[in-house]
Amino acid sequence: MLTAIENNVKTTEKLFQPLVKAGRREPFSIFLVDDDTIFLKSMEHHLQHKLKNNIKIATFPNGEECVKNLDQNPDVVILDFFLNDQYPSAMNGVSVLKKIKQVKPEVIAIMVSGQDKMQVAVETMKYGAFDYVIKNENAFLRVQNAVKNAIHNIMITRELKNYKRWMRVILGILAGAFATVIVIQVFFPHYFHLAE
Repeated sequence: MLTAIENNVKTTEKLFQPLVKAGRREPFSIFLVDDDTIFLKSMEHHLQHKLKNNIKIATFPNGEECVKNLDQNPDVVILDFFLNDQYPSAMNGVSVLKKIKQVKPEVIAIMVSGQDKMQVAVETMKYGAFDYVIKNENAFLRVQNAVKNAIHNIMITRELKNYKRWMRVILGILAGAFATVIVIQVFFPHYFHLAE
């Protein structure tokens, strides 16, 4: 089991390296949201160590702080399912996820939870979570892989947008050239007869 996970990590690292070199100047912004400060700091340290200079991490102890800071435009949000369950008025992970998707639908959210229940995973995916990671002995590695996959998706999406933009420019130029030929043919037909 562990070797399969290690192989997946190696494959993902190979995919990730060219993306970092290929053109993003500023690091990817990641929000970590968890009321467990030990898990929060440990995950922050793990991701900083494993992903090197390619990421900038901001940590938040609750969902409200995360939502207040969405104007910082995170690329990825790693979010605990249960947040501040001792405070009845506090936002839980699903509420925060809904708010993120409402305000910034392009943000990729990764939900983490101690619950190993299919219903919880399905619920989070229904509201737009990119991945669901169970807090167990493999959680750090799985979150690391999920972040790499999320960044890979972000890069592909951006490349596709750039490609579409260039295609529109090229099609515009071609349409302009075609229109010019038609205008010349209609108003200056003798130019085409000179070629014969």
